[in-house]
Parts: sequence; C-alpha cells; structure tokens
Amino acid sequence: MVQKLKYAALLLGTVCIVQSITACSASNSDANSTATLATTGTTGEKVTLRVMDWADSEKPFREKFIKDFEAKYPNIKIEYTLMSVDQFQNTITTAIKSGDAPDLYPIPNNVSLSMAVKGEWYQPLDPYIDEEFKNKFVDGAFVEGATMLNGKIYTIPALASVPSTLVYYNKQLFRDAGLDPENPPKTYTEFRQAAKKITDAGKGKAYGIIEGGKQIGRWKLAAMDWSALGGSGFNQQSPISLVTHSASYDSKAVVDVMNLYKGMKDDGSFHPKTMSISAPEARALFGEGQAGFILQGEWSIGVWKRDNPNLDFGVMAPPIPDGGQQGFLPRSSFSPWIGMSKTTKHPKEAALYLKEYFSKDYQAVLVKAGDRFSILKEVNESSSEIPQFKQYYDIVQKFSRSVPNPQIRNPELASVYSNYKDVQPGVGDIMQAIVSGAIQDPTATLKQLSDNINKSLDTAISKAKSEGAKVDKNDFIFSNWSSDKNYTVQDYKSIQ
Repeated sequence: MVQKLKYAALLLGTVCIVQSITACSASNSDANSTATLATTGTTGEKVTLRVMDWADSEKPFREKFIKDFEAKYPNIKIEYTLMSVDQFQNTITTAIKSGDAPDLYPIPNNVSLSMAVKGEWYQPLDPYIDEEFKNKFVDGAFVEGATMLNGKIYTIPALASVPSTLVYYNKQLFRDAGLDPENPPKTYTEFRQAAKKITDAGKGKAYGIIEGGKQIGRWKLAAMDWSALGGSGFNQQSPISLVTHSASYDSKAVVDVMNLYKGMKDDGSFHPKTMSISAPEARALFGEGQAGFILQGEWSIGVWKRDNPNLDFGVMAPPIPDGGQQGFLPRSSFSPWIGMSKTTKHPKEAALYLKEYFSKDYQAVLVKAGDRFSILKEVNESSSEIPQFKQYYDIVQKFSRSVPNPQIRNPELASVYSNYKDVQPGVGDIMQAIVSGAIQDPTATLKQLSDNINKSLDTAISKAKSEGAKVDKNDFIFSNWSSDKNYTVQDYKSIQ
C-alpha cells in the first residue's frame, strides 16, 4: 500500500496533493455517463469524426479502441490519422488555415495554448463535459494558464507529467562490452566511455547511442533537461532560467551537455542512422539491439514489451556532470494536449469520443501495457505490474522536481506567450548541428541564442503591455523556488 500511495504522490506532484489509489476498473457511473450522452447528446445521424495526433506508442491500443467505439456507436465513424511530431506541427497549421482542421487534435509542442485560442483553433469544452467527467482527473489537470483560459477548459492533458529524458540501456550490449549492467554510468565521462566501449564491441552491428535525430524537439529536451541537472535552471515552461533570470543558454551547464554529445559524435558512438530517423524509428532500432543507449519517455516500455519481448533493458537517470549534480530534472505542470476544433460540426460526438477515451477502462489498458502513467485518479496502481515502470518511477522521484509555471502565477502572461516570437535556430537546432558535425564549438551560437531570446521576451512583454495586459518580467522570476523542492500550490500563493 505504501508503494501505491507513492505512485499517486508522483502523479499529483505538481500540486502536492496525494490521493489514495484504488483498483482500476470502470465504475457504473463512468459507464452511465457515456451511455447517457450517447442516447441524448448525439443526433443519431451518420457522422465521420476526424482525429489526428502523434501518439505512435499507443497505435495498437488506439486501433482496438476505435473498433470498439464504432461498434458501440455505429452512427459514428472515426477517421484517425497518426503522424510524427514534426509532421503534425506542419500539417495542422496548414489544415487550420485552409479550414480543414480535424474535429479533435492536440496542441503542437511549439504553440502555446494562448496562441492557439487567440488563433481560434479550439472551442471551450465546458458545454460538453460535466462535473462527473472532470472529477475523474487528478487535481491540477485543469488549471488556469495551463489547460484553461479565462475560466474555460480548452484542452485535456494526455498523461501524467514526468520527464521523458531518462536513459534506457541494453543490458546484453553492456555485458558484451565488459560493462556491469547493474551499475550503469553516472557521470558524463563514464557515459561517454561506456558508449565508446559498446561501439567498439559492436563492430558495426551495434553502437553506443541512438536518437531520433530528425526531431528537433528531442534534442531540445535533452539539452534543457540534462543541463538542469547541472544547474542551468531551464525548463519548457519559461524562455528564461529559474537560476539566472535570463536566457543564459551559453552557461557552463548547457555547454557541458553539448560537449558531451560532441565527444560521443567524435568517438563514432552515435548510430549512423541517427540524423536521418525519427524517435519511433530510433526506438525500433534500439529494440533490435542496435544501440546501447537511448533517451525516451515511459511510453517506450510498453512498445518494447510488445514488439521486442526478449529485449533485456534497464532504465537509468541521465548522467550528471563530473563535478556533481547541481539541480534536478524539471517536472512541468500538466501540459495541454487534445482539444475540440473551433470549426467542428460534430461537437457532441467529439465530446463522446473524449469521454470514452478518458474512461477508466481505456486508460487502464494503456497503463497495464506500459504506455503511460494515466491522468485519471484511479488507474495507476496497475503500472506496478511492469518492473521497468517502477524503475522509471523511482528514478523520476529521486531526480526530478516540479517547477513553477509563470502562466499559472499570472494568467495574463498568455498575452506575452502569444506575442513571443520563437528564436531560430533554437537550442534543439544547435544540439542537432553539434551531433551532425555542422557546428564544432557551440559557445558563440549559444551566446547569440541567449541574446535573441532575451530581446524576444522583452519585445513580447512590451507588446502585451500595450494591449492592456498586466504583466512584467518579474512574473518569470520565482524568488521562493528552490531546485531541490517541488513547487506547490502554496508556493504560488505565497509569491503573489
């Protein structure tokens, strides 16, 4: 029971409210809720509902979900499109501009909720979801500035918020290289040395590390999260550091991560396909035993258990600088994900899809399969059935802390984020260029990036003020934040 409560504590860490967990099964009220909507909320006419996202690890479960959904509601046909993250970000913008947006789709990683709502991408979900549905979610799932704007719910988080930059390693390749799989590397130097040993032992059949090099977002996450362990203070929720209060991407913590990756590139430790493949493709090659290390989220566990049942793998924390750990992996507040198109002609049917998707029945399937930690209150204890899930949890608990979200502190910052111009090339582009060999020394490029981000933020704040928003750069500065502690609801209240 203690372990079950610990799992709940992690999932509610953003708001630091611990709920007890019970066995995962669909309740009668859950079933009645969707049944009532089906008989009274939909028109009964034949409807095609278009859904688009990038949840590739969920593919086999979603296929069955859709089949079961269509059998239960024969008047609704689901047209589901699965893309990579980068494909989605390009496609959805074009679709919206041309008036051809799908009925349900997630918000891209490079777009803030405020920008999406301002651009009339989504409509509020409140008219179509009731209190019973909302109460199934963990506390903190619906928060102003994160998934809500002006008191209205626009999106629902996909899963519990945990870092996705932990390291998986192939235990058999460790043994082949003379490494101890029960004692994975802990520092940058040890990590680089292990990658080289695996590469040398692989003799062209296996390499030290593989990544989905085509996806800029994965490089960005690696740079931000790993540098946070070195004390950079960066996280996805703010363009500036919690430590320096500026966009100090040329700090030692960030440069050290870049140099680690450059060193592994110089050693020939990266799989030769790294720069030409996506994250799912890299995950598949890791599953085939072609690489010793890969950075991925918890969703990969279920994929390997299904597709590569003989894969002998472990989970480890990211390596820390040789000089020691100076910070923690940032754990964000719940991120906005799926929403209902502003232009959908079938809002009631779309809401029905959401209610079935976020039912305890389907969420339990995903957790048991090792795909994710659920956003619902009562399904996560089943994750203990998979040993690597517990490993993942234990590492996250030890090495990550929830960080403050400026938009929760001051929702009027939505105007700043909507006016903020993302700087290119970004830290992900620079990291990619380091591994490809296009950049040898990142220092000057990172300094230019830092200057440009600071200017872009100042411009966005000025523009927001001119539009009437009550905002200031101090909204991004949290004097009561400590890197070794979770940032809580009480912390937000005390800094007002």
